[in-house]
Amino acid sequence: MSPAQCRRLLLIVAHYRPLSRTVANSILQRKKELSTTHLIFFTSNSTQIFLEEKIRSRYGVTGDELPDFLILTAGQQIWMPDSFFQNEKQAYKHMIDKPNVMIRVHKDGTILYSVRISLVLSCPMHLQFYPMDVQQCFIDLASYAYTTKDIEYIWKPHEPVQLKAGLSSSLPSFQLNNVSTTYCTSTTNTGSYSCLRTVLQLRRQFSYYLLQLYIPSCMLVIVSWVSFWIDRTAVPARVTLGVTTLLTMTTQSSGMNAKLPPVAYIKAIDVWIGACLTFIFGALLEFAWVTYIANRSSQGRSTPRGPPLFKDPLLIRFLFRIFDARTRSSSEDDGVA
Repeated sequence: MSPAQCRRLLLIVAHYRPLSRTVANSILQRKKELSTTHLIFFTSNSTQIFLEEKIRSRYGVTGDELPDFLILTAGQQIWMPDSFFQNEKQAYKHMIDKPNVMIRVHKDGTILYSVRISLVLSCPMHLQFYPMDVQQCFIDLASYAYTTKDIEYIWKPHEPVQLKAGLSSSLPSFQLNNVSTTYCTSTTNTGSYSCLRTVLQLRRQFSYYLLQLYIPSCMLVIVSWVSFWIDRTAVPARVTLGVTTLLTMTTQSSGMNAKLPPVAYIKAIDVWIGACLTFIFGALLEFAWVTYIANRSSQGRSTPRGPPLFKDPLLIRFLFRIFDARTRSSSEDDGVA
């Protein structure tokens, strides 16, 4: 930086009031415009953002000998907006090996503030269609103390959100379908606050659940149906097969649900697992019913139809002789008469 540039910068800093909010121009009067850009890197657990804010200041200078911008190393030299992320749960700035902050002061009065932040954000999910669900996660940026009368956040006209190359397919469990921007200005008891919102549309990867849940559960149902071709008299084999498949399906269901928070509504995976358990339990009930009917039929065929008294041949021969003797004596009595 030349001595003339240093004198110009010192002149600007000398007349600058870092504790007061400067006015952009006469049309905006008391309002300051912030043009914001996000550069996003994120995983399923955290999000890393390069936040860029352009602040329009009235302390612009002109001159051919000045560079396009000057870089400041200390943020205390200029006024900074009190931006914060509304749905942030945990955040920290990167400080290795120096604070990852960049401040550029352009000669037209525009100030570019860029900072690297890692965030853990809250993203409420609706799991009715799990694991074939599509979720929407938000990144909300707003001012904590200044209302819309003082600060208004505006998205950069072109490419306000920039994504790292390959980010859409780098997540282990989700596919990033779309990224859009909107506004989330809210009104509270203390005033109306300008807010910017980044909408991330995430589709859950289905291939993992296809290999770990759907194909194994279909195989368990088919194995339980194999008992239909086993002889009904092979009771140990059929009972072991039915009970084993039922317990395996129950264990698989518990393992999948252990990865999810408990919810009060039915999920798509619950319907699938319930149908598989019904088919497996139905095969076990079918075997029990067939065994019961077969036992009743065999007992019916082995039971004699008449009293056991008339099934003894000696007794039948004895009774026949008595009946024949009585018949003869009756005939002789009729002849004498």
